[in-house]
Amino acid sequence: MTAMFLAGAMAFGLTACGGKASDSGSQAAADNGAAPTQTAAEGSNAGSAESAGGSSGTASGEKVLTAAVSTAWDTMMPLNTTSNYTRMICDQIYDRLTQCKADGTIEGRLAESWTVNDDSTAVTFTLHDDAVWSDGEPVTAHDVVFSYQMYSDPQVEAKSRYHLQYIAGVDDSGAELSEDSIKVTADDDHTVTFELKSSMFADTFLQDIDTVFIIPKHIFEGKTAQEINAPDLWAKPVGSGPFIYDSEINGERMEFVKNPNYYLGVPKVDRLVIRVTDSASMLAGLINGDLDLIGYDSIIIDDWEMAKEQENLVTVSVPTTSYSTVIFNTDKPYLGQEVRQALSMAINRQVLVDALFQGEAEAIVTPFCSVSPYYNQDVEVWYDPEKAKTMLQEANFPFDQTLVFYISSGNSVTERIAALIVQDLQKVGVKVQIEQVDFPTLMSNMLDGKHDLGIIGSGGTMDPSESREMIHPDSSVNFCQLKDTELTDIIDKGNAELTFEARKPYFDEYQVKIRERSPMAYLYTKNVLTAYNKRVSGVEVENFNSLNWSSWNWDIDAAQ
Repeated sequence: MTAMFLAGAMAFGLTACGGKASDSGSQAAADNGAAPTQTAAEGSNAGSAESAGGSSGTASGEKVLTAAVSTAWDTMMPLNTTSNYTRMICDQIYDRLTQCKADGTIEGRLAESWTVNDDSTAVTFTLHDDAVWSDGEPVTAHDVVFSYQMYSDPQVEAKSRYHLQYIAGVDDSGAELSEDSIKVTADDDHTVTFELKSSMFADTFLQDIDTVFIIPKHIFEGKTAQEINAPDLWAKPVGSGPFIYDSEINGERMEFVKNPNYYLGVPKVDRLVIRVTDSASMLAGLINGDLDLIGYDSIIIDDWEMAKEQENLVTVSVPTTSYSTVIFNTDKPYLGQEVRQALSMAINRQVLVDALFQGEAEAIVTPFCSVSPYYNQDVEVWYDPEKAKTMLQEANFPFDQTLVFYISSGNSVTERIAALIVQDLQKVGVKVQIEQVDFPTLMSNMLDGKHDLGIIGSGGTMDPSESREMIHPDSSVNFCQLKDTELTDIIDKGNAELTFEARKPYFDEYQVKIRERSPMAYLYTKNVLTAYNKRVSGVEVENFNSLNWSSWNWDIDAAQ
C-alpha cells in the first residue's frame, strides 16, 4: 500500500475535492441496489441507531455498532480520492484484491490466492468464486479488468490513479498509454493476470494496489467519462463489500446494513454507523456509550491517562509507520535546497515529541522510523538553529519574505505543532504566516503551488518505497512540486531487486539523499492511541492504520 494520507498532524488523509452522495442530507436506502435476498430498506429496521435510542442496539433488537472518525469523507467515488477517511467508507461498500496488516504481511480479500511468475514480472490472482454484487450479480475477473481500465482512463477523474504506476501499459501517473492499454487480463471468470513494467519486488506492487476498489462493470459499462465523473452514478452504490450503504447525513454520519451474501462471512452486526467526531470529543463519546470504537484516529494525548482509567474501555497504544511532515514548495525560487535544509534543521522535533505526545512518538528526518527493517540509523535527526541561521544567510534568503504556511483547520494538535514550528523558524529570522483552511482547500491550494509550507501526514507502510508518490513529478500528490526523478530513481532501483539484502543499500542511500534534498521536513512518527468498548469483540486495532478494519468480524454484546 502506498502512502496513506492523514489530515494534518493526526496523520491520516489527504482528502480530495469531490461530490457527495447526497448534497441535501440523507440518501434513501431502498433504492441503493441492495441484494434481492435482503434489501437495504428491509435490513434497516426502519430507523437509525440514534433515533432508536442507543449505539449498541435498537428497539427492534438489531445489533448496531458506531465507529468514530475525526474527518468526513470527501466523495463517494472511490477512485477519485486520496483520503483515507473516504477509503474506510468505500471499504465497507466495495472490495479490493488484497489488504495489508500492520506487520507488512498481505492477506487476500477478493483474491483467494495469487502467484508470481519466475522473473517477478506478472502476478495472477484467483478470485473467490462466490462473491456477488449487492444487486445479486456475480463478481468476476471482468469486473477487475474493467475497474483498472476505469482507474487508468485519463478522462475519468481518478486521484488514486497513481496506485497503478507499476502495471505495464500505463505511464508513471497510472494513466493508460492508449485506450485500454493497461495490461490487466481476465484469464477466465475468476482468474486475472497483471503484467508489470519490469521485474520487481512483488509485495511492493501488492501493497500499492490495496486501495484500488473493484467497481461493478455491469453498472458502469457504456457510461461516458462525463457520466462517471458526476456524483449521480455513485450516490446509490452497488458493491461487493461486507456492508451495504443505507443512508447518510452529509459530513456527519453514514450508515450501513450488513451484506447477507458477503463471501468472507456475513457481518455479525446488523448495522454499522460511521460518525464524524471531533478528536477532543471521542473519549466522552466512548465513556457515555454514544461511540463503540475509534475507527480511525487517536484519542488526544491530554485524554490518554483518563482513557486508561475507564473500566468500560480497552485502550491500546499502537506503534505505527504513520508520520507527519512539513511540505516545502520546491518550485519557489527562495526555497532552494540549502534553504530547505536550514528550515528543516531549525525545527526542534524532540520538543514536538516530548511536549505534544508525552513519549508516544519518535522524531524522524526521513519517512522511515525505527520499526522499519529498512531504517538507516546513520541518518541522524538534525537540530542546529545556529547553523541553520548561517546557511540561510549564505543562501541569501530574503528575510523580509513572509512564508505562507497552510494547515488544516479544526485540529488542535496541528495548530499546536504549527505554532511551535513557527516559533522555531522565527528564532532563525524567518517570518511565517499560518493560513488555516479546510482540508480539501488545503490540498487544492498545495497542488496549485500556492503554499510555501504545509503540514501533511501519511499512514506510511512497511514498504520502503511508500513515499514515492509524494515526490514523483507525475504524482497527483506531489505537493512539494518536485520536477526531477533523482529520488524516485533510487527507489525504483531498490524495487527492481528481489531480496531484502539487495534492496536495503538502495533505501539506505534514499534516506541519505532525501535528507539532503529536503523536499519536506519529516517531523515524527507517533503511536495511535485508540480505544473501544469492552462489549465490542473481533477487532484488531493494530491493523486500522493499514486501512484494514475487517469489519465483518466485529461483534457487539448489547447486553453489557
